[in-house]
Amino acid sequence: MILIRTPDESDKLALVQADGPFFTTPHFDGYNAVLVRASRLGEITRDELAEVIEDAWCACAPKTVVRKWLAGGADGRDA
Repeated sequence: MILIRTPDESDKLALVQADGPFFTTPHFDGYNAVLVRASRLGEITRDELAEVIEDAWCACAPKTVVRKWLAGGADGRDA
């Protein structure tokens, strides 16, 4: 299983309630993260997975780094 952070509870609920491979367990109640079985990753597109991972990184990384990275675009170059 893979754990992916979510920015907040609403994002977590949206992923879990969608028809996809994301789920949670009572152990993660109150923690902004979803679980996914690696064997089910093929059920979502690469772009969808990239968005979930980018959102997870943005939720954890220092805000100044996030702003700089987002300003540089998807390739991470400085603007």
